[in-house]
Amino acid sequence: MDNITHSLLGAALAKTSFGRASPFAPAALVIAANLPDIENVVLAFCDKPTNMVHHRGVTHGLLGVAVLIPLFTLLVRGLERCFRRRAPAGSFGTLLLGIGLAVASHPLLDWFNTYGLRPWLPFDSTWYHGDLVHIVDPWLWLVLGGAACLAGRRTIAGSVALAALGLALTVVVLLASHMTPPALQVIWPAALLAFLIGRWGGIGRRHAGAVVAGAFVLAASYVGFRGWAGHRAWQMSQPVLAAQLPPGETIVGHTQSPDPADPLRWQIIAETQRAVYRHQFSIRTSPGAALRLPKRLDDPLVQQAADTREGRAWLKFARHPVALVSRAGGARQIYLLDARYPLFPSRGFASFVLDAPPAQSPPPR
Repeated sequence: MDNITHSLLGAALAKTSFGRASPFAPAALVIAANLPDIENVVLAFCDKPTNMVHHRGVTHGLLGVAVLIPLFTLLVRGLERCFRRRAPAGSFGTLLLGIGLAVASHPLLDWFNTYGLRPWLPFDSTWYHGDLVHIVDPWLWLVLGGAACLAGRRTIAGSVALAALGLALTVVVLLASHMTPPALQVIWPAALLAFLIGRWGGIGRRHAGAVVAGAFVLAASYVGFRGWAGHRAWQMSQPVLAAQLPPGETIVGHTQSPDPADPLRWQIIAETQRAVYRHQFSIRTSPGAALRLPKRLDDPLVQQAADTREGRAWLKFARHPVALVSRAGGARQIYLLDARYPLFPSRGFASFVLDAPPAQSPPPR
């Protein structure tokens, strides 16, 4: 998921006894919640095919997490001894457990969405997808941010940081008002006002663990509701898809793609032998027709493009590969797309646009 969600979860953990394990523990827990993304430091200098193949790589797998947890805990301990020699040592076991929970939360949250992760790297590169929440979810921002705001002691620096983050996220929510359901437009400002009053009034100061535990239970319940809604959307979509399938086509795979802010709105992506169907609707209403996208993977130009370095990366990553060949005059372009994501503009992170060799004129007779 987005690093704001990861950071808020780490900040919430820092308000519990884990945040008192050592002087550097609060900052360490926030960093630890983002630590598997350390691969991006290297991938920032790599090209797009490399990023597509290796993003959410070994540092997101079980082996990578098992290595990161003790290494980062020892690093934090070493930094404390270098810069805070007179500070109390704190509990190494509590620090290790807190960092372990923070690091392990990262791949769990990443599994929640349609991008998924590969937990068995480097031994098995199979992708697993939760299809539960969007990569960006403002409801989780509210729940985890509320825990970080209300739990435990207050500091001026923490209040300033939370106020700045709340203002920035409010701007994001308001700018995306065309995607924001009416319920969120009402609840978001009301919740921020309640957090402000609660923080000022000291609510949650003495029972930080209970506040954070309650927020985690609420977040888990929300994700569970998302799972039910996605399953319901798939059930509602199946009869519509079945009525649209040509003879000889059967569904061989599907994705339940959640809306960023509306838990009741879903896009079902169903794949057959020859096409991908995208079916977007709300489970509050009767679903309409689905959009059919021919895969065109048997086109010779597409097969030629799939044999390039970009094409091989696309085939490894795309969950629902779709291709398009554009012919304008003598120029031809091959679009390698993934139906999980917006198809146009087509130069997104999950797609390639390759130039095909110009069509050759037939030899003169």
